[in-house]
Amino acid sequence: MAADQRFRPVHRLRRRKEIERVFREGKRLEGRWFRFILLPKEEEIPRILVVVGRKVGKAVVRNRVKRAVREGFRKNKHLFAGLDLVVIAKPPLGGIRKAGEIERIFLREFEEVRDASGDTAHQRGVREEEEAA
Repeated sequence: MAADQRFRPVHRLRRRKEIERVFREGKRLEGRWFRFILLPKEEEIPRILVVVGRKVGKAVVRNRVKRAVREGFRKNKHLFAGLDLVVIAKPPLGGIRKAGEIERIFLREFEEVRDASGDTAHQRGVREEEEAA
């Protein structure tokens, strides 16, 4: 049977107490397009909170970014298993029009910063295709 690809309420960080705990105790990872705060947990079901501020763009743009990040999370939950995750979008994302491209950038950057040994994606050099975007 195929893996469950639904995005259910159990996959969202909702309670203020839980969100504050992730911000307080989580490990911060910086990328060019996103800032990630990760908090490992016992439970395998991953949970996510997506934060997109006004500097990224108007409401339509902010909602496009949130939908794309949630879609990338939904399709690739196995990458985030056992984590509470806060994703904070950075302003350069506002210039990207395609949700599919935002989704790809999110997944690629998460894997880069997660696998890096302390250095960030922009310190190692960002791929040319990202610079052009």
